[in-house]
Amino acid sequence: MKMIFSLLALLAINLGSFSQSQQQKIDSVCALMKSYFNAKDADKIYALAGDDFRKQLSLANFKQICTTNLFPLGELKETVFEKYDGGTSKYKAVFATVNLDLLLSLDKTDKIELFLFRPYTDEKAKKTAEAPFINPLSTVLDKKVDSVLRPFIQQLNTVGVSVAVLKDGKVYYYGYGETAKGNGQVPSSSTIFEIGSISKTFTATLLADAINKGKISLDDAANKYLPDSIPPLIFDGVPVTIKTLINHSSGIPRMPDNFGDNATDPYKDYDDSKMFSFYVHFKPIRKPGDKYEYSNLAVGTVGVILERINKSPYEQLLIKTICGPLGMNDTKVYLNKKDSSSFATGYDNGEYAAPWNFKAFMGAGGIRSTTTDMIKYAEAQLGQAPAVLNKDIQLTHNITFKSKDATLGMAWHYIKPGNDEILFHNGGTGGYRSYLAVNLQKKFAVVLLSNTTISVDGIGNELMKWLEQER
Repeated sequence: MKMIFSLLALLAINLGSFSQSQQQKIDSVCALMKSYFNAKDADKIYALAGDDFRKQLSLANFKQICTTNLFPLGELKETVFEKYDGGTSKYKAVFATVNLDLLLSLDKTDKIELFLFRPYTDEKAKKTAEAPFINPLSTVLDKKVDSVLRPFIQQLNTVGVSVAVLKDGKVYYYGYGETAKGNGQVPSSSTIFEIGSISKTFTATLLADAINKGKISLDDAANKYLPDSIPPLIFDGVPVTIKTLINHSSGIPRMPDNFGDNATDPYKDYDDSKMFSFYVHFKPIRKPGDKYEYSNLAVGTVGVILERINKSPYEQLLIKTICGPLGMNDTKVYLNKKDSSSFATGYDNGEYAAPWNFKAFMGAGGIRSTTTDMIKYAEAQLGQAPAVLNKDIQLTHNITFKSKDATLGMAWHYIKPGNDEILFHNGGTGGYRSYLAVNLQKKFAVVLLSNTTISVDGIGNELMKWLEQER
């Protein structure tokens, strides 16, 4: 039984930590939702939703889902809080006939952003047999990796994860679980995964390359590189610029309001013409550059602009500018028949999840890669790249936005899992999660690629903190 109606956190970045006040707000909204649910009042539930949610799902469609799929479940007896992770709260929703997971998150106006029912997952439930793994368990690092990976992989609905750690100039690889449920094949350093939003940092590097070649400037208005049919993207005299697109401060919404409803492969049919059609009717509602608001659409737009100014498809730019020079031979957007045998099968809540395919949003989340290649990419952040590419990469590290909520370079986020500020991005698609973090000062890094939608951020952050303390 799988019922999803929500503004999905498509390719979402997960930067949050536990906030007691935020949890209290979500609890209050959850209590109201429960009351309205049992009164079968879809209108009042919908009134709790924010603008982004409403753009994705009309009131008429929401009421139909409630009437057809939800209200027939009977009384919602209780909602039991289970955990808070990156801004999203998970509850056990107890109905008369079934238990479901309820995921809730709020936007910056404390309105519902994510509202998701799905089959209940008892996260305390474990696999009955030990998951296979590749780890010699001979060094302190080996044992630390095992101590954080084993609890993760023994959860009932996790499947597989490939790990790479850069420490003291050496790379260490580990694998846990399976590339597909039941096949017994442990993910290796050459297993291919979808990396989701980490793709944004590649787009930033391609942008830096165009800047260094004099083709574009961070301070250029975005309209300069978009069709003439698109009205000026401007608010209070301040235009949306390339800089504000790449650092999530443009005011461009997270997702466009003309996005489709293909839950299996949501980005497949969204092409440049649909993106441009959105912008024709879009009017900014706040001053660009003032506020951090993560936007897949904004960075996807940068990817499209780069294709236009270079007169070349995104994947060709990716391979020519970044992957070729770094020897990242398995990093690409489109997989061929040879790649299929190395491509891990994705899973959402233990169920098969089809791969995602991208058009206009390619630069926001369309790349697939391996831990072998991604650790090369991490090393490149530390200066181990050919001179021209290194200049591009270093430009992406320059801080372009800073507030109490976020510090960004070009797409890259700076966070502090421990005492050190680190370079970071994560990603997620329909059946995959990814994590990449680099300590630029102490020169170590962690890469995690997983074929399940359960976050690996906690594992990555714990390893980064441990590596910081070990030095």
